Amino acid sequence: MDEVFLGPNWLLTTKEAVWLYYEVALPFRKSCGIVDIHTHLSLRQICENQSFLNIWKAEVVDERYGNRDHYLVQLAAKFPPFSFELAYDASRSDFEKWMALSSVFPYLEGNHVHQWMHLDLQRIFGIFDLLGPETGKAVWEVTEKALTREDMRPQALLERMDGRLFATTDDPLDDLEDHKKVREMLPNLVFIPTFRPDAYINIADACWREKVEKICAATGEDTTLNGLTAALQKRHAYFVAMGARASDHGLLEPWGFEVPESRAEEIFIRAYEKGERFYPRSLEVREFVSYMMHRLFEMDYDAKMVTQIHFGVLRDANEYLFVHFGKNVGGDVTLDSVQVVENLRPLLSRFCGTSGNTHHIVLYTMNPEYLHVLVALERAFPGVHIGFPWWFNDTPYMIEQALCEVANASLLTSMVGPVADGRKILSEGSRFEVFDRMICRVVGKLLSEGQVSRQGAVRLVEALMYRNVVRLFRLEEILSGEHFLRSTTP
Repeated sequence: MDEVFLGPNWLLTTKEAVWLYYEVALPFRKSCGIVDIHTHLSLRQICENQSFLNIWKAEVVDERYGNRDHYLVQLAAKFPPFSFELAYDASRSDFEKWMALSSVFPYLEGNHVHQWMHLDLQRIFGIFDLLGPETGKAVWEVTEKALTREDMRPQALLERMDGRLFATTDDPLDDLEDHKKVREMLPNLVFIPTFRPDAYINIADACWREKVEKICAATGEDTTLNGLTAALQKRHAYFVAMGARASDHGLLEPWGFEVPESRAEEIFIRAYEKGERFYPRSLEVREFVSYMMHRLFEMDYDAKMVTQIHFGVLRDANEYLFVHFGKNVGGDVTLDSVQVVENLRPLLSRFCGTSGNTHHIVLYTMNPEYLHVLVALERAFPGVHIGFPWWFNDTPYMIEQALCEVANASLLTSMVGPVADGRKILSEGSRFEVFDRMICRVVGKLLSEGQVSRQGAVRLVEALMYRNVVRLFRLEEILSGEHFLRSTTP
């Protein structure tokens, strides 16, 4: 019998996968909760805890909190009457935008954003109708009424989804005041910051000089190479004190060459004092980013923090979108040519080449063509781990390909677990449901083929869902106590 759309066994293609999902994954997720180590959820929105104004702002765009589902907008914009211009036009009503989206939404079927939207409608609102031109108004009206309830506010939704720990992505100059507030408001949810210093080392960015001036002024350091490094060190220490367990670096390429300080200082002077601009893949950019990455790795190493690198994306490739609507609207593309091994070898050899080294580095490739390269690096360097597929790769198909590749060529027990990389609260639970189902699908297939034992399958599912990330990011202490592995007994 054919499986119905988002039915009970959706994505579960073997009886072993069904068993793993319902007998292992569901109760385990209920007990351990969602641990999302990379999120863009707005802590201000969570602290303010105001009701969502409507389904458009909850699901698509809410500029008050920087929430934009660029996946959804960029796909729907292929079909008039929906468009980027409509989505970001402040003079048009949210209802008008929602109805335009509804009118084209059936054309998105087959893509995972279509599934995510309907998961949200089903799991949160109890709406099982397919979103389309005939149902858009009814969905608007039902959700508008539902969103006024207390249990539909941000804090209640995260608890309802069994949220446990969320690692936000933060600028080094962020005062993290919202982290302090949320700890008092939500003792059962843990929010920790992540140190994200990209903007301070990318000398090709037009805003780099301004960023350097701000962080040096805020920390009382001179605007020199050493001053910049010292400023980042001070802010890094503050993040550590606030509970940070990792840094995150979004790089065009994962540059990590050994570069003398004198050369880095020369490039800094040319960029900062003389205002010289450099092409993003120029020698100067490669060398300066490499030098700074070694300094940042040193900070992470000393603080026992995980270093995360995601690479291979050209930001704002669609200049029209960037000029008219800004960043994070869907104009980024994956690169088709990246030097991975030569770039990373000096860093990896220095920081994670031996088994006794406790420094962990997590690598995320945005172009799946480089996954096998990362698998080889993970095997060669004990401290290297492959990150779960996200951004361009968080579709069921891409997740399955990545998990199968890692299972066959490396270790699923070394791979970091799922990250939602999300900006909207409503989808956090839906995304993790997809992740859990896909983990059970892949491990269930291995079990059905006799490639793993029954006990081993349970171990792999729990490792990917939770245990790997807790171990690698040293989250045991944060998650310890009465709320760690919460009882499911009423």
